[in-house]
Amino acid sequence: MTSTRGESLRAALTDMLRHQQGNHGWAVLHEGLAGVAAADGPTALDALLAEVWLKRPYITDAHAITLLGIAVQHHTLHDGGPSEVFDAKTPLPVRVRLLAGLLAERRAELTRLMAEHSNSYTGARRFLVPQLVIGAFAQARGIERVRLMDLGTSIGLLPRQLNVEPVFDRFAPDLHWHPAAPPFRRIPLEYVCGVDRPPLPTLEWVRACHGPSDYYERRFGEVLWSLDQAKTAGRYDVPLRPLDLLDVRALADALTSARINVATCTFVLYQYAEDVRRRVIDTVLGALDRPGLLLVMDPSHGLARMGCSVHAYVDGSTEALHVADVSDAHCMGDVTVRPGMGVLAG
Repeated sequence: MTSTRGESLRAALTDMLRHQQGNHGWAVLHEGLAGVAAADGPTALDALLAEVWLKRPYITDAHAITLLGIAVQHHTLHDGGPSEVFDAKTPLPVRVRLLAGLLAERRAELTRLMAEHSNSYTGARRFLVPQLVIGAFAQARGIERVRLMDLGTSIGLLPRQLNVEPVFDRFAPDLHWHPAAPPFRRIPLEYVCGVDRPPLPTLEWVRACHGPSDYYERRFGEVLWSLDQAKTAGRYDVPLRPLDLLDVRALADALTSARINVATCTFVLYQYAEDVRRRVIDTVLGALDRPGLLLVMDPSHGLARMGCSVHAYVDGSTEALHVADVSDAHCMGDVTVRPGMGVLAG
């Protein structure tokens, strides 16, 4: 792996290996990938990545690495691939050899998965911040009807969770706000929907997006429990539609035709190069009804460290308001309120 882009990806992989939560499942595979990437001469990994970059030129290094891990796990779960590549007890040279063999033998399948899908990890706790921030925004602006679209919605968990108090009550105590959390307010939802790039993610794919560890098994269990709660609350029938956010004309049409005034975008924009992110944001801001809110949550350090940042764009302004920082991107731990929250909440 000697190309400029290959070297950039290898540097990102090295950085991700130092992630504080590496023991939660992905670090073992990342270690094996680093071993494959260090090999002299062209490898199946080089060929696979070249194809993916051709099909998805705007993909970031962090997303490519994560998506490759998901594709490998999907294969091992459903096609009987070598699960030892995720086993820390298997010696590293063996893991590297098995992974190199898998990449060579299943390159076409893995490339297809990476070309057609994104990291659709769905955290059951991530709705906590939008619930409180949007509630505060609607209260401060006197908004009586919120029409909300969740961009990059995966299986639509976040829009289904909004206003479902049993779910909020279970997870909220594990998130500590500093100096204080906004009060829980029911968002005056008139309409809620979600969009994601086709094909729409399945629950099976979301399972593969959770790392192979007890930690992620618990997180996936929270997803299943939350879906059941949404059904009980009558919030399961949220319309989801296939829409690629990079098709900005279709995105603008979808927002304007549904008269959307609040959009959420959670762990989606980090997947794209900076100029592409800017184009998506500008499109959303130009299409939202007023008063309008775009709420963006993304990793603080491109998946190389714990934590995420929350930014908001209000009434079409391209100036991002820094609303909060969360110590753990799975929305446990601490939330530090930033000045942008005061602007939103009045």
